Amino acid sequence: MINFRILSLIFLCGYLSTEPKILPLQHAISTALEHNLGLRIAAVATANAMDSVQIESAAFDAEIFGSFSSQARQSAATNSALDSAKLPESDNRRARLGFDKRFVTGTTATVNSSINRRDSNNNAVRNPDYGAEVSLLIRQPLLKGAWTKVNLAPVARAKVNAERSLFELRSDVLDLLLETEIAYWNLAYAKADCALITSSLALAENLLDENTERERLGIVTPLEVLQAKAEVLNRKENIIQAERLIQDYEDNLRRYMGEADLISESTGNIVVSDLPKALGALRPMQEVLHDTLFSDVEAKAQERRIEVERINRVIAQDATRSELDLTARLSYLGRDNDGRGAYKGAYNRDGYDWNVGMEIRIPWGFRESRIRARQASRNLEKASLQLYDIKQEKALAARSAWRSAATGLKRIEVTRSAMEINEQAFLQERARYGSGLVAYRSVLEAQRDFDLAKSNYLKSFIETLRAVVRLGRVDGTLLSRNGFSWNTAKSESEITASHVVPLVNKISKSP
Repeated sequence: MINFRILSLIFLCGYLSTEPKILPLQHAISTALEHNLGLRIAAVATANAMDSVQIESAAFDAEIFGSFSSQARQSAATNSALDSAKLPESDNRRARLGFDKRFVTGTTATVNSSINRRDSNNNAVRNPDYGAEVSLLIRQPLLKGAWTKVNLAPVARAKVNAERSLFELRSDVLDLLLETEIAYWNLAYAKADCALITSSLALAENLLDENTERERLGIVTPLEVLQAKAEVLNRKENIIQAERLIQDYEDNLRRYMGEADLISESTGNIVVSDLPKALGALRPMQEVLHDTLFSDVEAKAQERRIEVERINRVIAQDATRSELDLTARLSYLGRDNDGRGAYKGAYNRDGYDWNVGMEIRIPWGFRESRIRARQASRNLEKASLQLYDIKQEKALAARSAWRSAATGLKRIEVTRSAMEINEQAFLQERARYGSGLVAYRSVLEAQRDFDLAKSNYLKSFIETLRAVVRLGRVDGTLLSRNGFSWNTAKSESEITASHVVPLVNKISKSP
């Protein structure tokens, strides 16, 4: 009977348009996922983390370099009796071109080609004199910065950070789903509450009409009429407050849905579905705890953070090593009166220059690097402890949320029974008043008790519904219960920054 009153009297609240179009909960959530500003802001961090993988990988890209220089020189006097010019002049030009490449083993290779041109007014075997060189330089670290584990660590760290950011974004998505669904049901509750108050107003007006007629017939005194009028005014005041609450909840839902314009006056009202008639039974607590720990995105993000700290420790420990590098250089030389001939001589290996060497650099005491290595070890231990703390916190949150929902289901049954009893008591008092057996004051008290019982039932229902929604957030069933799932069509390695913002971390509707 309460639901029938809600449906029949909610029109009196003035919050349904002439052509009402109900906003489904799933559509509200879809709109929030697409337009919510907070989620789009959070997605930027994930996009940047994914781009960081490419940034770190770019350290192994080849780099092309080149240079050109020109020098003109005139001596103040001859330098030797062999000089043919009183004031020797020379013009030197040098061009250089090559590329560097770093490999995952830490090896760096430089291929270099250069040509020199020298022109002089003095005695010279060749004038102009061209010298060409083609060389290869290889440097291989043997201690610090050596081999793939250390050199690929920044790339691995960037990938793990991208995964961690992805799970953090998923956490933001779940929080948004939670807040949006609660905001949706809060609006449904406010409209249902308005309908209850409207039904109480209609009943109070009906009693006022009865008392007015009874006063005309001389059956009651003017006091009963004044009491009935006061009760009508009290109900009208309650409706004013209920209407304001509806507007607040509508704005709150619009905010989560990412409505662009909240500055101008909103046109139209949001029509949501009625509160569900009943809430389903809860799963066993042990099952909820298992799903909570298995699907916890915060714990998965923390696991990636532990991996990041482990990689940081590898990098910090590598910094405690001495720099010991093996270097090797091989150059072929050519010389002629023209540049083409000089290069031809270099390719024919007319001349060569090679060397092999070792370079070592040892910081005094390694004080800074050893301290940083200790800090990295502590950070890894801290991250591991934080993971255990997160799991404990989630387990406690799941137990608390389950108890809150279970208690709420019991409250619903109790308040429903109390509402039915108070309704019967009110009807009996009204009948007795009609027979002149009790004063109107007894009817007012019975009506107020009935109104309070209806309000308590509605409050217990919405509070339990909120607890059920929060439980779904904790145990990871919030997505599926609203018809959504994580779309796994793309693997983590295939996700790029362009996929993050428009798809909101691969959220899709379940088939």
